[in-house]
Amino acid sequence: MPRRLVCCAVLALTAGAATAQELAPEGSFVINFTAVGVDPEPAIEIGPDRSMGIYEGLMTASNSDGHGLLHNLTGRCLGWFTVDIAAASFERHGRCAYTDTDGDTIWEEFTFAPQALAPVRIALGRWTGGTGKYEGIRGEFEIRVRGLRPAAAGFGHYIGTKQGSYRTVRSH
Repeated sequence: MPRRLVCCAVLALTAGAATAQELAPEGSFVINFTAVGVDPEPAIEIGPDRSMGIYEGLMTASNSDGHGLLHNLTGRCLGWFTVDIAAASFERHGRCAYTDTDGDTIWEEFTFAPQALAPVRIALGRWTGGTGKYEGIRGEFEIRVRGLRPAAAGFGHYIGTKQGSYRTVRSH
């Protein structure tokens, strides 16, 4: 019986250590994500064939390696966008907060510069810091996102990747 308790204790300690991973000081990554965009308010007209609106997205993200940086996170993004129907273009700017299974948070900024209303849209993203293992993180990356057919009115569905590099600058 005591031997069985020791085995269970070792397994529990090993599982706890596996979830609280430390990040390498720098590295590269490919992150896959899904998003559900919620249209909180209808866009407003800001000129002929131009509109502006607010974007809110609920995200999930996983590292393409199956572990490591930004694996199995949930997030929330807020931002704004403009659409120019006459020019067939759009732009979007915003920020996100992602939280991992340990409760550590990472903060992101993204910018979709004005671009064509194409099936795949490209943004520049950067990490501006975080808590826990993400404290002092900085990173630059390209975001590629594709819209999918919505499952219900009032929502947008998206899939995409984030690819780039990061470094940590710890204060301690």
